[in-house]
Amino acid sequence: MNAAKITPLRPPTALSVLVVEDDVLTRCAIADELRSDGYRVLEASSVADAVAILGTVPVHLVFVDLHVPGPRDGLRVARFAQDLHLPPRIILTSGKVRPEDLPEAAEFGPFVVKPYLITRVLDLIRTTLDPAGN
Repeated sequence: MNAAKITPLRPPTALSVLVVEDDVLTRCAIADELRSDGYRVLEASSVADAVAILGTVPVHLVFVDLHVPGPRDGLRVARFAQDLHLPPRIILTSGKVRPEDLPEAAEFGPFVVKPYLITRVLDLIRTTLDPAGN
């Protein structure tokens, strides 16, 4: 009897995702779902925390809200990440700004408008980390 090949939902290696979101419930919901999907998740609630993490820990993807507290906004977190030696993929999100209001956002990658479905964000993260669908 031939066994059908089952494609695992978890990534083969623990890819790391930094979730930068000041709303605790939103951050925890996304982080918990990513963890249950097999990702290594780091969390930041401010620009300073995000920059500190990015400066010390390599990450594969940054999911960043444009409106996080700190002397710099989420777009500056994205710029900092983009300037790293091994820059991570970046997904921006906002409930206050639309992508068409911020043309420079397109240089970073996908933009998710809030409110969003967590399942759609997870699908986007998977696709962004593995565009070939492996």
